[in-house]
Amino acid sequence: MKFGRRISLINAERKNVRRKRGFLLILVLLCVLFESGAAKAEKIICPAAADVYLDEWNPDENFNYKARVLVATNHNIHHGIARGLFYFDIPADIAAARIKSAAIYLASCASCGGGNGGVVGFYALNKPFDEGTDTWNSLAGGDWDNSIYTQATLPKGDDWNQGVDGQLPPGGRGFDITALLRGNLDKVRTNGIMMRFVDEHQEPFTHQNVASRESKDPLDFPPQIIIQTEEPLCPAEVMLGEDRQSLSLLRTFRDQELAKTPAGRKCIELYYRNAAEITTLLVTDEDLRRQTSAALPGLLAAVRCRLEKRPAGNLRDMDTALHNLINSFMVKAGPRLQKDIAAINAFLLSAKSSR
Repeated sequence: MKFGRRISLINAERKNVRRKRGFLLILVLLCVLFESGAAKAEKIICPAAADVYLDEWNPDENFNYKARVLVATNHNIHHGIARGLFYFDIPADIAAARIKSAAIYLASCASCGGGNGGVVGFYALNKPFDEGTDTWNSLAGGDWDNSIYTQATLPKGDDWNQGVDGQLPPGGRGFDITALLRGNLDKVRTNGIMMRFVDEHQEPFTHQNVASRESKDPLDFPPQIIIQTEEPLCPAEVMLGEDRQSLSLLRTFRDQELAKTPAGRKCIELYYRNAAEITTLLVTDEDLRRQTSAALPGLLAAVRCRLEKRPAGNLRDMDTALHNLINSFMVKAGPRLQKDIAAINAFLLSAKSSR
């Protein structure tokens, strides 16, 4: 009897550990996938970290000491084709899918004499540049991606976008580069932007000066990009769409289970930090979306059992499926999401070691 009782106790303890681990796996996946709120839309200011221009007629001179970035067509008596290069500090966690609008803000260089303006294009660079050493020759005139770009008309003169005490004024004029950032964000973030006249051989010739980071004139301000992001969808809504019953089930689980435990509250906190990236992964990665969709029925069934205080079904199969899905997210997640998933996974290892 004693031996049989001991076996029964061991089996009961193993079932309890499996239930605990199953619940913790649900917590991890809910941390990755589900919550009812969404992060707020943001206005993100990306300052220029480097800028310089290249002049075809002065091919070995570095112009980083200038208070201006010059763009010009050829046949000018003072310079040949000139192109401006900019590098901006764009946060790594901004996803192209979240960009609602983006504009580049340039000052008209009050002390530089302006210019005749004209239609310029903004292009992603294929390679990075060094503002302190690079020249027309060192960059072979610059290497840009012509497949995706945006156009803008730079006005004539030197008073069309003046700063206030060296800062961008309220109502300052920006040039729309939304399509460029949505279509070529990685190159822009890694390498920077080229500004050049779309027709560099037009007659009559034209040029325009804009203020560089080096300008100290209070009527100038340094180049910058301002990005407006979309409010992201809830990841649960991405996967469940109009299935209000399942969404309601998950939100009930959140309120009645997650919010009442330290691990659950941690899941809710981590969701708010990672919702945008999770949504982007689900929207853009077909394999991850398919794998998540396959795991959903088991997850929803386990949540329903938990709420109804009933034993779950085959915990071992659910264990395997959820572990595989969590690992898939880990492989494709960025550093912050990886760290947050690992923090909850450590909880699982702790539970496993207690068996």
